[in-house]
Amino acid sequence: MLSICIPVFNYDVRPLVEEVVRQAGSLSVPVEILIYDDGSTEEYRQANRQTEQIDVVRYRELPENVGRARIRNQMASEARYPTLIMLDADSRPNPHWLKNYLLHPESPVVVGGTTYAERMPDDPLLRLHWHYGRHREALAPARRRPTPYLHFQSNNFRVDRAFFLAHPFPDVKGYGHEDTLWGQLLAPTSTAIEYLDNPVEHLGLEPADVFVRKQRQAVDSLKTLRREHPTLSTRLTKFADRYPKLAQLSELLPERMLTKYLLRTNNLRILDALKLKWWITGWALAISYP
Repeated sequence: MLSICIPVFNYDVRPLVEEVVRQAGSLSVPVEILIYDDGSTEEYRQANRQTEQIDVVRYRELPENVGRARIRNQMASEARYPTLIMLDADSRPNPHWLKNYLLHPESPVVVGGTTYAERMPDDPLLRLHWHYGRHREALAPARRRPTPYLHFQSNNFRVDRAFFLAHPFPDVKGYGHEDTLWGQLLAPTSTAIEYLDNPVEHLGLEPADVFVRKQRQAVDSLKTLRREHPTLSTRLTKFADRYPKLAQLSELLPERMLTKYLLRTNNLRILDALKLKWWITGWALAISYP
């Protein structure tokens, strides 16, 4: 019995719901689909309200935006069935996505993974996000399994409801890294996180300027979380901790010039340099810990 939880913010979720309903129709277990709107504009709400007409769908509009962690926690608490699948709204599941989750051996947490379109977007403004996704997010399961707690992603995963209620997402202020923290908080519990080759394609590419702004917000969120959880680790923090002097020098980098070059070339090395500068600027504790 599955409760498929899809939080929505300013996205037309109807094509995704149609595909999930199609796949659910071939299963022999009860399925419900929870669509919770997290403060979208009226344009998107009007479109997504049409999903209420589908028998297996429970559509709800929250009065205000509560963020990616709290809305998932709320959906889990209000789900009816013992197994949850958390799915981002801007996803395209593979044709056997639901069946693959059911066939996989039982484990409290199973991550399906992410892919991006093989073809580069026609719109040049979307290419930076596309490059980043293909090279930094679309990792094969084999690359994630050796360090399972470091590579957790929340856009497409299955979890036991009772386990999730006992280990809800941390209420992160700001944008990003609530899933990074959640995965690493599971390490002391020795909870198995399984990585399954069951990806969904990420469709929600954002223009380069929006993408860069959100990357900056995510770094700021990571700094806040690292103060509270000194062992929190990412690719960025590992580099800064390993090379503290180089990290300090990054504070001198000309941000405006690098940003212009990044937007023109989509060079991920430049994005790495900018993130290192954002990470270290104004915060010496970002370098290392005793």
